Amino acid sequence: MSPAGKARPGSGLSPESVATYLRDNPDFFERHADLLMELSVPHDGGTGAVSLVERQIELLRQRNEDMRRTLEEYVANARASDELARKLNRLVTKLLACRDPGERLRTLPGNLRRIFALDFVRLLLFDAAADDCADVPGLEATQREEVMAEGLSAVLKANTPRCGRYSSEQREFLFGKEAGEAASVALAPLGHRGKLGLLALGSRDPDHYHRGKSTEFLSRVSDIVAVAVSPESS
Repeated sequence: MSPAGKARPGSGLSPESVATYLRDNPDFFERHADLLMELSVPHDGGTGAVSLVERQIELLRQRNEDMRRTLEEYVANARASDELARKLNRLVTKLLACRDPGERLRTLPGNLRRIFALDFVRLLLFDAAADDCADVPGLEATQREEVMAEGLSAVLKANTPRCGRYSSEQREFLFGKEAGEAASVALAPLGHRGKLGLLALGSRDPDHYHRGKSTEFLSRVSDIVAVAVSPESS
């Protein structure tokens, strides 16, 4: 073969025709086993060469390693999904065990914090009466206009959870005296475009609720919370 990878004039062969022949005759090296040890290919490191058999073994090892990592990732994701499903089921069970809507509302922040091992939880509800939220940590009756005024309208309009680092003023609005410890924040609208309010979760870890974090967990939790705080479920 020429340096360009093309057949020499008159040879009648090209890399493509050789490759096609080998594909059409998979038993070729069985009939010419001696060639396996004579042929060599460049080593991945760029120095020296290895036999075709050694190269095939190396490729198989790499492929097995890739498959192992992929399988471990699938298993880890499946376990995480199972754990999330168990926690969501536990939350729903706790809510259903409440004797009345008032108890359901008062116990909601605490249940969220304990079941999902959250650092900070804040429920800002637009339709709740101030008396219903009084003296309940993590629960506050507020107005949609207040949330909008704090520059948090985007998460309501987007109708989808968002994670990231918010300003000190925004964190103070969301978490009050705990704002200084909430290094990263996840926000989820409750109801369509935040009709019912806003769910805010805070973490002491500044990288926990990063912008690239999956929001599947937040979406599922916010759906359950929205039903729990909706006046229609009373």
